[in-house]
This record gives sequence, structure tokens and C-alpha cells, in this order.
Amino acid sequence: MYEPCNELTSLVEVYQRWLNDQTRLAVRYGFSTRKAHGWHTLTTSGITLADGRQVTMVVPACLLPVSLVVGQAGDESVISVLVDMNSLRTYPQLPGILLSECARLRLAGLHRCLERVFSRLKAPGLRESLTLLCWYELVNGQQNNDWLYLPALSEQEVKVWMETRMAWYPLLYSVVDEYVFFASFGFWSETPQCL
Repeated sequence: MYEPCNELTSLVEVYQRWLNDQTRLAVRYGFSTRKAHGWHTLTTSGITLADGRQVTMVVPACLLPVSLVVGQAGDESVISVLVDMNSLRTYPQLPGILLSECARLRLAGLHRCLERVFSRLKAPGLRESLTLLCWYELVNGQQNNDWLYLPALSEQEVKVWMETRMAWYPLLYSVVDEYVFFASFGFWSETPQCL
């Protein structure tokens, strides 16, 4: 289930290779446009967890310019550098990486919550939007229990909750909106299928 990595740099490289392969497939089959590659660059950021631990998390680089806080790297001697391959296989692209990072950082409650919510979301771009919102809040040290109530909501209620939350972050909203357009291009009903 987990693939070990020797250090954080290797972890980013493993994720980046996997993400590049997933993006190539999505572009080839018409789900995404080539511009999605530009959004899929990973980096690291220091975050402070709710329990006070300072750790380093792998994040999409596109979030850092709009983040309120970009932290220094944390103490990696106490955190495993294991990849949760099950999350990566089940949820392609950024959602899988977020879930793998939640498992690696021992954010079990958030991991379970996101996994349950992701499994029910069918609307194009909703899972991706929720993923970037969650990462943004983690990077900015805004970890609260609101996320843990999402599994009890319907897909429509999750969408309303997410849109309300995104309204708090206008800079993030524009990043997410543009990313979802390019990453989910082939799923929009008015978009002709590429042959």
C-alpha cells in the first residue's frame, strides 16, 4: 500500500512523475487540455498542524502565490516519507496526492473525510476544487473541524459549502476556477469530444 521514499525531495519526485503521467493520459484521452500541465508542478511548504507540529507538506506550486502564509520546512525526522499508493490509484491527479499527504502526515480524520466525500462527488471539477481549497487552508494554518462534517452532506450541499468557503478567498477562487477549466475540460457537456 505504501511505497517508501528516502527523503522529501524523492517524495516530491515520485509524486511529480506520477502526476505527469496521469496528466499526459488525461490530455491524450481528452479529459484535460495541455495547459493542465502548467498547474501540476509540485513543491513543498511548511505547515503547522492543529496539534502544533511543524511539518513539510507537498503542495501544488500554483497555490503558493495566493497563500497568505508560506511556511518554512518542518522537522521531517518525525514524519514518514511514504507514498499512499492506494490513494494515488483511486483518485488520479491532485486529489490522490492530497490524500496521500494526509496519510503521510497522520491526518487520519481529514483523510477519511476526504476519501468518503471524493467517492461520492460526480460533478466535473468539484473534487478538484475541494482538493485545492483543502490544501490552501492547510498551507494557511486554517485547520478546523468543518471538513469533518462534509461526508454527511449531499453532493449539492458540498458544492454550496465549498462555494461559500471559496468566497472567503477571492485570490484562490480565480486560481481554482482557471485550474478546473483546464483540468476538467473534457467533462463539460457543451464541450465537443476530441477524436
